[in-house]
Amino acid sequence: MDIRKLEVFTTVAEERSFTRAAAKLHTAQSGVSTAIRALERDLGTTLLDRTTQRVELTEAGHALLPEALRILAAVEAARETVTQVGQGLRGRLRLGILYNLTPGRVREALVTFRAELPGVELWLSAPGPRGTLDHLERLREGSLELAVVLTHGPVPGIDQQVLASEEVVLACLPDHPLPDDEVDLADLAGEAFIEFPPGWGVRSAVDRAYGAAGLTRRITVQMNDLSTIVDLVRLGLGVAFIPRSFAEQTEDLRFVRVRGDRPAYDIALATATDRPLGPIARRFMRIARGAASPGSARPRGA
Repeated sequence: MDIRKLEVFTTVAEERSFTRAAAKLHTAQSGVSTAIRALERDLGTTLLDRTTQRVELTEAGHALLPEALRILAAVEAARETVTQVGQGLRGRLRLGILYNLTPGRVREALVTFRAELPGVELWLSAPGPRGTLDHLERLREGSLELAVVLTHGPVPGIDQQVLASEEVVLACLPDHPLPDDEVDLADLAGEAFIEFPPGWGVRSAVDRAYGAAGLTRRITVQMNDLSTIVDLVRLGLGVAFIPRSFAEQTEDLRFVRVRGDRPAYDIALATATDRPLGPIARRFMRIARGAASPGSARPRGA
């Protein structure tokens, strides 16, 4: 079993597509298929179920994936350790981001990181439909080394370096009859809400606030992109909870704070506790810790 076959397998498993895996690996799709078939022959079992629409892991594939990721991480760390001795750091940084909820501090760190380490590839991964929960799962299985996450406290198996805390406010049309300054959650009972899906930090913060107040709300639209959510508010499809810093950059809507225990979340750079960071990821972490000036951790539009 060679390392290249494992790299091809983990990329197909991540992309759930031979075509996308081939593009990511800069190789022909036929080469990807050949490598997977060879690996399955080596192991004597089928690892992937292929359909015309999607590629799914078999039970054996699910069992192999975390082991393959650990092997590749160990090989990559060994290579990094050797190459940095005389050539400077080379290799790859696998970082999970959150679209336009990725804080400016991380974006600035990427610019500095690229200038300092031009030989390192940046593999930036957006979250799946469950937002932060997807990033946390990928950190634990090893397909990400670092990830920007939105959380509300400790997470099992995860170390968090908190970069900022963010309050959540309510976005509505300028002529909405809500008060201009603050509102009680109980006063929003008749509103139609546009929300992030469950698992996203903004949604979790609001869910916690409603749960603490013993209240529920009517969610009529779910969307995992902040800019689109704001556009839907502009179209009059409902009101939406969004980060306060994003509201400060939006002039054509009105934003109302929640009275009392306001919903909020932490923006953190997360790593898995059960594996040490390699030298490339450690360097990025150090840069990100020092990249902030006051206010630079605010989310920015993407």
